Amino acid sequence: MESQSFGCFMQDWLYGERGYYRKVRVGKAGDFYTNVSVGKFFGYVLGFYLQGILESLKGRIAIVEIGSEKGDLIADIAEFLTLREVENVEFWTLEPLSELQGIQKANFRERIQKELKSATQFSDLEDFGAVLFVSNELLDAFACELVFGEEMAFVEESALDMEGGRKEVRFKRASAEILEIARSANIEIGEIPLGATEFVESLAKCAKKWLFLGFDYGEMNARNAFSLRTFSKHQTQNFFPNPYVKTCDSKLLGLFGEADLTYDVNFAFWREVFSRFGGVEWFISRQNRALVDMGLDKMCEWYIAHFGLEHYMAQSASLRTLIAPGAMGERFFGFCFANFEA
Repeated sequence: MESQSFGCFMQDWLYGERGYYRKVRVGKAGDFYTNVSVGKFFGYVLGFYLQGILESLKGRIAIVEIGSEKGDLIADIAEFLTLREVENVEFWTLEPLSELQGIQKANFRERIQKELKSATQFSDLEDFGAVLFVSNELLDAFACELVFGEEMAFVEESALDMEGGRKEVRFKRASAEILEIARSANIEIGEIPLGATEFVESLAKCAKKWLFLGFDYGEMNARNAFSLRTFSKHQTQNFFPNPYVKTCDSKLLGLFGEADLTYDVNFAFWREVFSRFGGVEWFISRQNRALVDMGLDKMCEWYIAHFGLEHYMAQSASLRTLIAPGAMGERFFGFCFANFEA
């Protein structure tokens, strides 16, 4: 009977030949909204924050978006910095999928009238003196293993439907490697991201100075409950109806490659990984607090002075979505790690 760990299955689901992320999925016509699809204010605040950091850096500098999809976030940041006449920086995406590279470059060229450059791996950025990475909802896109005590999940063909190809999730004895990660992260029930150590290690090697600024949905510590879920057409379905038991709705496996597959980010887990490779925590806080601390108010003052109060008021609904507790303001966290002091 064919069997693979859930993490390997999820990697194929998201990034394989028929993977979900090989197509553009974000926005009103897609499967879900993000901070970026709400409007330009999000990217403008990031641009304002990064401008302050750029003033203290020398040499060749890049702002690089990871997990860019259409390239809207890096374009919003570049648009803001261009309006502020910031010139000592290059704009890149880190994108291994060639089909998305083309979409990102075309979008950037149309909006900024500049060329966006693409890297396929961290080593492509080694010529820079400083690299400032940005991301939105990246960490919850890492494939993960599912653990329950001493067991982990595997995807197997159903014994009742060998010819039809129907699959089921079964829990078996976990590998020593996964058990060690789970114990060190105090995870008894839940998701363990795959490739986190390799990702941060490669990021930390690519430049003399680096910074990683991101926003994601999650919790400060492990909940010890399953949060795995699908997103499709702005609707969500939980893989585990009861997040504290290992009974899984295996019918959702039939959405392979057609729905997003995600889970809550455990920020304590990522904090430990970044610290292992020299990452200093600048902040981890709820999104509304993070955006205010990054200069939201001052950015809005600049926006009104540049575009006018009427234009600002027309866009203010998107701002409320970003910071309102009942919208994205407290459901998402902002975080920043760097190998130099703030």
